[in-house]
Amino acid sequence: MMKRLTYAFAMLMALALVSGCTAAKTTTAETPAFTQYTDLVDYDFVAQYAKMPKPEGVMIIDSRPYKTKYVKGFIPTAESIPASQFDKMTDKLPEDKNTLLVFYCGGLHCPLSHKSAYAAEKLGYTNIKVYAEGFPNWKKNADYYSVGMEAVKNMMAEGEPYMLVDSRPHRKFLKGAVPSAVNIPDTQFDKFKGMLPADKSTKLVFYCGGFHCPLSHKSAVKAKAMGYEHVVTAEAGYPGWKELYGAGGAVEVSGGAAEGSIDTQQFLNILDENPDKITIVDVRTPEEYAAGHFPTAINIPVDELEDRADEVPTDKPIVFSCASGARAGEAYFMFTFARPEVEEVYYLEASNHFESDNSYEVKANK
Repeated sequence: MMKRLTYAFAMLMALALVSGCTAAKTTTAETPAFTQYTDLVDYDFVAQYAKMPKPEGVMIIDSRPYKTKYVKGFIPTAESIPASQFDKMTDKLPEDKNTLLVFYCGGLHCPLSHKSAYAAEKLGYTNIKVYAEGFPNWKKNADYYSVGMEAVKNMMAEGEPYMLVDSRPHRKFLKGAVPSAVNIPDTQFDKFKGMLPADKSTKLVFYCGGFHCPLSHKSAVKAKAMGYEHVVTAEAGYPGWKELYGAGGAVEVSGGAAEGSIDTQQFLNILDENPDKITIVDVRTPEEYAAGHFPTAINIPVDELEDRADEVPTDKPIVFSCASGARAGEAYFMFTFARPEVEEVYYLEASNHFESDNSYEVKANK
């Protein structure tokens, strides 16, 4: 009897040891192998500050590498101060040592935000938090996140399906915009939201006038409420694009004497200097078009335009042209009736002669 009890006790102890070892392994796997900062916060805490207009007295800091992580996606309004460059970038920190600093990086097992928090503490900052769940948790819970203009450039180069939306007023858009952008002013979002793609899985990228502009953030929230699944903002906006890649986008168009017409001399100047900044729609027959046309023009015959109005690109000012201005004028009124939401529409009130090499002669009608 004693032997049986001794054996049973030994088995129970062995099971307890195995169970203890398993628990220890689980705890080790879930516990980061670095010293965590003493004051951790969650998504709800960060969300009250990661918005526009940017609240005063707080700075959200992304401790991840800039090129490989930050530009591909970051918490709205966050500044990039990589942990590896922290000592060299302390000038980006606020002068007021009581400012709330919220550090984050790549999740629970990322030490970078904790490392930066302790470094900030040594500098004398007194109100420091770490969002330990970091960017992965933000993407899971938030309506949208932000990307760098470098990421937008990569989308263009790689042919990734997306729609780039300029949320600024139309007059701003006409003076310059990021290539491929369509203009849906935030103040007129409800009016023009039909321009957004039918496929709700399409990535939408909103931008406006830079880091202090709230319009793109407002539009992003509205788009998310409509059911779009992948919404981001490019916070650097058009100023950031110009700084990195130079000016681009649309041009400001002047009207001619006749209603709806474009100033003929300006049209010719655009052809010489910025031919890709307007969309020219040649409404002559395919045979006439094939015999010679403006080099950048697309061909939609006037008798097909009503049924094909949705094919006309609307990301730039539109100019209808023909041989004498008559069909172009008809196309102008037909298109503005079919697509009343498109504002920058013109026609060329001129007599145009083309050669087979697409050289041309333009004379304004009087």
